[in-house]
Formats: sequence, structure tokens, C-alpha cells
Amino acid sequence: ITESVLISNYEEINQTIATLQDLGFYIAIDDFGTGYSSLARGDELRVNTIKIDKFFIDKLLVVESEKAIVKDIISMIHKLGYNVIAEGVEDMKQWEYLKDFGCDKIQGYIISKPLKEKSAIKFLENFKI
Repeated sequence: ITESVLISNYEEINQTIATLQDLGFYIAIDDFGTGYSSLARGDELRVNTIKIDKFFIDKLLVVESEKAIVKDIISMIHKLGYNVIAEGVEDMKQWEYLKDFGCDKIQGYIISKPLKEKSAIKFLENFKI
């Protein structure tokens, strides 16, 4: 779910998330940091993972201070007990920084561009890190 969804009807949405989790769904907050989210309520969220928006990842190699911001975001999310996924990773240097900062997982073109079903299956069968 996107973080902006949490703005309205927070309690109702959180209850729906809890119900989905009880059914075995894995829930992530998408696009973290670009909307209205607040880590002040972070301990109340019933999600498994928070995904850091590509907006921050794009700046890692351009703006020196962004490294500290991303590192601190990852640290705060971990302290709240959530896993962290970085979105939009396109460069090996970005991946190295994120590993050093303790990011749990990445997604982005560095792994693969979007694929059609048959191509995705073939890719996954042959994928190695």
C-alpha cells in the first residue's frame, strides 16, 4: 500500500491490514518518504516492510548529504521492527551503499526491468546473485 493511503481512516486501514496479515499476506508500505507518513505512529502499523522511495535512492550518488539521510531512514525503520526495501536501485554503487547502510532488500533495474510472464519465469530460473 502507498503511504498516502494511511492518512485517511488510519484505524480502519490498520485493522484491514491486520486481517490480511492474519490470512497470510505480507504487507509493505510503498513510496515511503514522499507523502504524509509519520514514523511517530510507526509502532502501531501492522506492516512487515517499508519501501524507501526511489526519490531518495536517485540522490545517493549526487547529493552527499543524502547518504546520511538514507542511512538514518533505514536505521529508524529497523528500530521500529520493520524490514527495509530500497526502490529504484539502478547502479552497483547505490547497491553497495545500501548494503553498507543495512538495507534488507532492493528492487530496481539493476536486477531486471519489468518482464512478461514467460521471460520472468526464465529469468527467475536462471537468476543468481
